[in-house]
Amino acid sequence: MSASLLFVHGDDDFGIDQALAAFASRVDVAERTEIQPERSPDEGAIDRARLESATVGMFGAHLVVLHQPLLAAGRSNAATDRLLALVSELPDGAALALAELRPSRDAGKAPALLQRLAEAVTERGGTVEERTTPRRNQLQGWIRAHADAIRVAIEPRAAALLAERVGGAVWESDIERGQQTRVADGELRKLATYANGRPINADDVEALVTDTRPASLFAITNAIDRREPAAAAAAVERAIGEGQPVLKIMAALQGRIADLIVARDLLASGATPQELTKRVGRGNARMAERIAESARRYSSAELEGMLRRLFEADLSIKANEMAEEPALVAWLGEYLLATRPTRG
Repeated sequence: MSASLLFVHGDDDFGIDQALAAFASRVDVAERTEIQPERSPDEGAIDRARLESATVGMFGAHLVVLHQPLLAAGRSNAATDRLLALVSELPDGAALALAELRPSRDAGKAPALLQRLAEAVTERGGTVEERTTPRRNQLQGWIRAHADAIRVAIEPRAAALLAERVGGAVWESDIERGQQTRVADGELRKLATYANGRPINADDVEALVTDTRPASLFAITNAIDRREPAAAAAAVERAIGEGQPVLKIMAALQGRIADLIVARDLLASGATPQELTKRVGRGNARMAERIAESARRYSSAELEGMLRRLFEADLSIKANEMAEEPALVAWLGEYLLATRPTRG
């Protein structure tokens, strides 16, 4: 007899839940115990997982799910050794799942312990799965495949619109995507109930699905770069609607406008691409080229006025002379929405 072991990780919360459900079905689970660390490190959570996984269910397999095992290990060598021993010493007949939900911004930057844990699971004969949320323009395909899996008919235009409504076209890397597939699944099931057997069409999505595209500070600064006032205003509105602090938004704007001012001054003085890369690209030549291109869309006077007014708005907020949101909206109206593009 061998142990049943799964390590699933990634930023797709819904996908991780699906992997756990499929694993539970494979091992014919009769009982299931969920363990969530309360601190980091949390040796107690690991020890409880060891004790519970050694318990045999009366009417079938007893599955133990240890959530956030990397959090439980933390930076403690002792907790890390306990976690790896939990896997390597898992008794025959036991059923254990390790589920690590990671932030979307950390995709592609796996910590060393994650790799060590994956290797330990593989050596013990277990399975390692990565569940990541679809990135830009991939969510539509996921929706259509998932609709097929749950036997829901949806027209291609409806799938595209649903993907857009839940953020499938947002490409900025600072947004959290962990709930996108869960939201898409819920919307699909709601639409299927509404359609009552017929294929879901675009009108159904228009009528029933609220725009829940996630906010992004990068989306705001990118719109400033492109000098697209409507896009900037929409991105600011989404950020405020999601509870992003106004002062954080203003700090991002101040940093980008300051970079545009420096880039414009460097361009005027005949700076080399290497100097631009060093001063405004933080060593990234492509970033420096993009900022330089953006700086050409504004005059020096416009950029200096935008930055000065942002500082004044910041001071007004901190002196309780003006509320945060009206101060930012007034800046947008005066220095972006009311201006015309400058060439050269």
